[in-house]
Amino acid sequence: MLLGLVGPAVAFSLVILIPSLALLLVNSAYHFDRIRVVPIVTFEAYRTFFTDIFFARIILTQVRLAVVTTLICLLLGYPAAYAIAKIRRPAWVMAAYILVFSPLLTSSVVRAYGWLIILARGGIVNWGLQTVGLVESPVRLVFNFTGVVIGLVHFLLPFTIFPIISVLLRLDPALKEAAADLGATRLRTFRHVTWPLSFPGVYAAAQLTFVLSMNAFVTPQLLGGGRVLVLPVLIYNNISDLQWPLAAVQALALIALVWTTVFSSNLIFRRALAVSSGAP
Repeated sequence: MLLGLVGPAVAFSLVILIPSLALLLVNSAYHFDRIRVVPIVTFEAYRTFFTDIFFARIILTQVRLAVVTTLICLLLGYPAAYAIAKIRRPAWVMAAYILVFSPLLTSSVVRAYGWLIILARGGIVNWGLQTVGLVESPVRLVFNFTGVVIGLVHFLLPFTIFPIISVLLRLDPALKEAAADLGATRLRTFRHVTWPLSFPGVYAAAQLTFVLSMNAFVTPQLLGGGRVLVLPVLIYNNISDLQWPLAAVQALALIALVWTTVFSSNLIFRRALAVSSGAP
């Protein structure tokens, strides 16, 4: 029964994934003569990618961008999810869900251009900062790392909040009541009951946010203004220039980096759960 439900989705993924990876592997081995791809196996794209310090810096920038975005989303998303989980009026819960979900209803391009207007030198953010006297001259908030982080946090915050909410809503209220009966304060109850039990949701939210940040293209491309380069942007540029071998190597590197991160974090998380549960 379970295989019949999962089988079609798995088969469809394999039919799409395996040929795509095979195509990337084939193209990554070919030669590019500055005009077209020549079907001669040279592996020169691998040598270019793994020996040029430029690409190493790109990867470090991308990882730093994903880590910073994930941390900010967690810092903002957990309190928001905790507050929404505390709401008891259905109308207010629905309004909170709509407010959180609304960024996903807007096109990525429209959302990025909206942030360009808001964060520009003459935008409302700089106007507000200058009006209250926090800065004397406009602060540069676009076409840099800061602008990309702001755009990514705005887009990815719902993906951080909803996994945490789903876990918080399943917590047994009797556990908090028992902690209160034993004399625990609200802070101590949160530290020793709510936070440990909600950590699986935090982990899922962090992993999802990190993966989506690593694969983001529109936000770094528009809000970065060509100054914040990440692998998805480089892949697009190389495809446009018909430099398919290098684009294929970069795509394979991105896939390997994301998969390695996911599998490693899953392994660490499972071992942490085993240790906390006292399993051998």
